[in-house]
Amino acid sequence: MKHHLMCGTWTPPGAIFTFEFDDVSLTLKLIKRTVIPEDEPISWMTFDHLKKQIYGASMKKWSSYTVNSPTDLVHNASHAMLHQPEASKGDTNTRAIFVLAAKQAPFNVYGNPFYDHAGYGNVFSVKEDGGLNENIQNYEYSPETGIHGMVFDPTETYLYSADLRGNSIWTHKKDQVTGQLSLVNRLKAPALGDHPRWVALHPSGNYIYVLMEAGNRLGVYVIDEQSHIPTFTHLTYPLIPPGIPNPKMYRSDVCTLSHTGKYLYATARSNSPSLTGYIAAFKLGRAGNIERQICLNPTPTSGGHSNAISPCDWSDEWLALTDDEQGWIEIYRWNDEFLGRVAHCDIKEPGFGMNAIWYD
Repeated sequence: MKHHLMCGTWTPPGAIFTFEFDDVSLTLKLIKRTVIPEDEPISWMTFDHLKKQIYGASMKKWSSYTVNSPTDLVHNASHAMLHQPEASKGDTNTRAIFVLAAKQAPFNVYGNPFYDHAGYGNVFSVKEDGGLNENIQNYEYSPETGIHGMVFDPTETYLYSADLRGNSIWTHKKDQVTGQLSLVNRLKAPALGDHPRWVALHPSGNYIYVLMEAGNRLGVYVIDEQSHIPTFTHLTYPLIPPGIPNPKMYRSDVCTLSHTGKYLYATARSNSPSLTGYIAAFKLGRAGNIERQICLNPTPTSGGHSNAISPCDWSDEWLALTDDEQGWIEIYRWNDEFLGRVAHCDIKEPGFGMNAIWYD
């Protein structure tokens, strides 16, 4: 069977790359390079709940694209970051870094700026076809904040944010009618040098996993049933080999669950082309507890800005991994708790490749 994936770039010129993966012949090839606004490369993209829209974190903009087919993508909106006047200026380093689409009505889109002037999250309403409509809320974090990843609980009532620059995990509550957010809690990371970058939440809603970029470890938290605030369990797992003599040469990247919720994956990048990154896999219990760490495998390269792992959304068998040090996308097969690379495709273009999203 043939499957399709899309991927963007860290730097201009903007483009969306569509790939075709054949799970019988185990081939992976580029089938379309869609030109998008040159100064709006998409460093993080996601689908809406129907896979009819792609939303992008596009340097100084938030963007949306109508998906008519895997090879027919049409730009329909771009919106500036309006939470602070400095954020959208060309001479500041503020950039759109992460975007999360609600799966439940009113289907708002939630974006995180990063670097300087990033103390607010941006909330957008959508048009009838799912395209970005208007900036309806800029909810406040703190002046030192730099959020890099967010996740909703299974009911989409609570939103959890990993604050890399503010070394915190934030909890917000979503209004079920407007989709706007209100602050519930800010929780400091366990150690000063952790810097939470990413969060993943178990389908049970019981456990949230917090990836620490500088701490290079995965922290396990339970969600309090009454307050819905994460509580640190004091359980952590390494994302680089324990005792490695140069830990500051690594920065952990993303964590995400498999389709069934039975497994959790996390990656780390290195700061040098002479060192590899790593990918870790964990077995989860039915409640979401980590039963064991299965592996901590080197990745082919440092991973560059990327090393983003993307499980497919219909089985636990296939995962995509992207790299922007050399510029490629790979497909891995997860079988009997072993991870094997089955396909590779090089894309020698500036800034390729950021996270991959599975269309089918």
